[in-house]
Amino acid sequence: MPDQVLEQLKRIVVDDLDLNLSYDTLSETIPLFEGGLALDSVVLVELISFIEKRFNIEMRDDLLNMDTFRDLQSIAQVIREQVAEQRVEERAQA
Repeated sequence: MPDQVLEQLKRIVVDDLDLNLSYDTLSETIPLFEGGLALDSVVLVELISFIEKRFNIEMRDDLLNMDTFRDLQSIAQVIREQVAEQRVEERAQA
């Protein structure tokens, strides 16, 4: 079964960020900065915005670092953790 979070992340990068990449050639492990896609800070802010909208989360400040945004796999892991935390909080409030 394909990883839905990674699939959606790839769609954001290919469809929303306008980086002239194709879905089939985008690797989940390619670095997002040096030696890889060479994203700049403007594109990174856009990426964060798309992630927050698509997954209905707010990226915590402590997660906005180079480790989180190393590659798509590392971002997907953070998103999964954020979504799980949010679900726990919602259940606690219910």
